[in-house]
Amino acid sequence: MTKVELLKRLELIERELAEVRKSLMQTEQTDARNTDRDGQGAEIAYTLDDLYQAFGKKKSYALRLKASLKRKSILTLDEFLCLTPGQLFELEGIGFGTLLQTKKALGHLGIAW
Repeated sequence: MTKVELLKRLELIERELAEVRKSLMQTEQTDARNTDRDGQGAEIAYTLDDLYQAFGKKKSYALRLKASLKRKSILTLDEFLCLTPGQLFELEGIGFGTLLQTKKALGHLGIAW
């Protein structure tokens, strides 16, 4: 298999993974609403601002991520989590360091990505 074929295959897998993540996020939201004792429904507790704050002292990475997501019109954490790491890496302004710090920040919030 050539490098181009491998990259195309990886892109297809990443798209499928994004669809699965999106579906799982919707299922988790529905489950949380259905199990809320007050019957009012639970919402995801975190926002993109929480993610940016979770970068701690690494604010430059948070600023790069914020600018890149804004250019892509990604405004919520749910929308962000539908991206694969590969898709995020392809965005303008996102390098390996930003990707790594993003994964760490999500880990601080207890979110697996």
